[in-house]
Amino acid sequence: MPVFNNMPMLYEIEGKQLFKENKIPVPRFRAYTDSNSISQFVEEIGSDVMMAKAQALSGGRGKAGLIKKVSSAEAEEYIQSILGRDHRGKPVEIVMLEEPLEIEKEYYLAVMLDNESGKYLIIASSRGGVDIEEVAEHYPDDIFKEYLSIWDVPFSYLFIDLGKNLGFEAKTLTSFTNLMTNMVNMAKQRDLTLVEINPLILTPDKKIIAADSKVVIDGNSDFRQANITSLKSQRDRHTELEFEADQAGISYVQLDGEIGIVSGGAGLSMATCDLLEFFGSSPANFLDVGGGADETKIEKSLEILSRQDIKGIFVNFFAGITRCNDVAHGIINASKKFKIEVPIVIRLVGTNDKEGISILEKNGIKAYGEMEPAARKIIELVKGGN
Repeated sequence: MPVFNNMPMLYEIEGKQLFKENKIPVPRFRAYTDSNSISQFVEEIGSDVMMAKAQALSGGRGKAGLIKKVSSAEAEEYIQSILGRDHRGKPVEIVMLEEPLEIEKEYYLAVMLDNESGKYLIIASSRGGVDIEEVAEHYPDDIFKEYLSIWDVPFSYLFIDLGKNLGFEAKTLTSFTNLMTNMVNMAKQRDLTLVEINPLILTPDKKIIAADSKVVIDGNSDFRQANITSLKSQRDRHTELEFEADQAGISYVQLDGEIGIVSGGAGLSMATCDLLEFFGSSPANFLDVGGGADETKIEKSLEILSRQDIKGIFVNFFAGITRCNDVAHGIINASKKFKIEVPIVIRLVGTNDKEGISILEKNGIKAYGEMEPAARKIIELVKGGN
């Protein structure tokens, strides 16, 4: 069964921009989509040495050579060599240059939404810069956990003991409690399921700075967080067709099977995927138009599928709020407007199903009332039957 992720992650540079806006200290940085104006950044930070970090949504950047300490001359060459390079299926289109930091000690810090307790879970460790799972395995006593209700106001005094456990003293302890307050407030206000800093750097002059950012947002909060969902990372996590569907209010995930699906309801869409697999074929996508979809959404869904490399289309509706006559009109409109050269099989049951089937039949299209015969038929057509 396909797995769908509704917890989108931000680029490091976007996370750090959120950190800046929420008064979480970060190094000075600048985004580059070409190799121009590096000298301006050198002048700004007062150093000819900097960190160059290719922006990608998947992990393993360091091991892949996408993070590197460079001089200004090397930075230009690095940017030119990295931009457009594929990293785990996505091209690199942004490089971040960042001022280098003097490091006295590294820490790990995270605020995450814990589904089991319904609270924020705060995890901190004095061993940063490595995977927290590795620390948990080898140094469990160096990991500290606290829970905070999502309704609690995160006053800075709540984090004093946590800061002391990490070894912070005096002025640094105050900076830490303020940073924790800002992290929790940011998570609450921005609908974030994870805010992670690894490493959090302690400099020789006892300042703490977020040297990295990992920020994950709740995809169900898109309607509240337009300024985040418009970020480039949110477009790049989709294929072109997925992004287009998302903009039209259609839940669509591109897969690598042979039969395109249009369905009403996430559960029915998943069941349709499973049924095609069970009968010996494979879904080319997950597509849920949602409840109450009108003919425009049906038409748009088929237009998207007409641009996908598929061998057939299975339209499957058990209509409740959605009306079968609207589904039928959308199918007819799409068949007239778009070049759909693969076979289509339709199953309609529910609200106004007789009317919907009648509309289709008048246009020479047969519709099924049961799911299994319809699924078998589209597979037969895809496999070369009549």
